[in-house]
Amino acid sequence: MKNKQQLLKDIEKAKNIFDTFLLNKNYMYIYKNVINNKIEFFEVRCNSSNFLHLTGVKTKLKPSLFYSALSANRLSLNDIDYKENGTTKLKLEVFERLELLFTSPVQVCFQDGFFTLKLNVDLLLNRPSLNQKDIVLGLKKDSKFDFFIPASILKIEPKNIGVNFSKVLFILEKNKKDKTYSNIKYKAKDITDYSILKNLNINYN
Repeated sequence: MKNKQQLLKDIEKAKNIFDTFLLNKNYMYIYKNVINNKIEFFEVRCNSSNFLHLTGVKTKLKPSLFYSALSANRLSLNDIDYKENGTTKLKLEVFERLELLFTSPVQVCFQDGFFTLKLNVDLLLNRPSLNQKDIVLGLKKDSKFDFFIPASILKIEPKNIGVNFSKVLFILEKNKKDKTYSNIKYKAKDITDYSILKNLNINYN
């Protein structure tokens, strides 16, 4: 029971981070494709139902109910547990580094560069240090629309899961209800030309 009490504390801490950096936020990642050398982009969107998958918590609750129960302080210790494979602890340990994937240098690796097809995601966001265990965010493309949603958090050395990592040049942020992007969360130091944003027809103020 003591372990579950700690688990609940870790979940609550993760929720605060999730609410600050992901909940009802949209992010636009502009990157230089390392394979074709073209400037490309993709969008990430997130809502409350994505939270459970990122924590790796074992529960019988549906994702939306899990988040609402946690928000209302109604999540019982009987509702939660660690997964037997140990991934829950690893995911929650590295959760506090989630902010770095939206505010600092990152790289992107698409599915055709994965070493294994066991990863049920379409692309990975990771920090530039390929030889060091760190947070990696797996994103899944929405089945109906042209954007990605957060699907999994890993703590792993990026070099062990893929190749052909493309450098992210800009990270833009907006609230879900806003029509245009108005906040540059990150810009690569060697980028001085903002016309990239206009050339990609990105709605940016």
